[in-house]
Amino acid sequence: MTIHPTHLATRLAATSTIPLILLILATPPAHAQDAAGNVFHDGESLPWGELNNGVRMLPLYGDPYADGELFAFRLEVHPGFNLRPHTHPVNEHLTVLSGRFFVGLGDTMDKETAKAYGPGSYIVIAADEPAYMWVEEVTVVQVHGVGPFSTQFVEPPARPGPPHPRDKD
Repeated sequence: MTIHPTHLATRLAATSTIPLILLILATPPAHAQDAAGNVFHDGESLPWGELNNGVRMLPLYGDPYADGELFAFRLEVHPGFNLRPHTHPVNEHLTVLSGRFFVGLGDTMDKETAKAYGPGSYIVIAADEPAYMWVEEVTVVQVHGVGPFSTQFVEPPARPGPPHPRDKD
């Protein structure tokens, strides 16, 4: 089953408080599926969505939100893209197809400890593991996994404020 890009963009947007991630495609992916379920994509004619907040998206296969269903989509990420710490309920598989994709783990975005991954790199971020990402150049990443896929942003820990006057001894 191929998810319609409009549905995918709506579902992805609903899982985040930041509109910069994945609010994109309006046309379905160009593919031919045969009776056996084989899918064929012609790389020359794949219909990328419009650039929106530094990201273009291309659904390739499946429904990321269906329980137990295999899915795949591509992201073309432009400079200025920053994805703050977040988690997914399932393992996230990422393959860097072009550019450099910076990835770090943890509840707080720390660009000093993150690592850059170039073309051909393969990354798996475990379910419920907080991670953050960004790019400095146009980068294409393919994301795949088994649904249900969603994004939950990690809120930074609350900093304690000054003591309340009633808290005095």
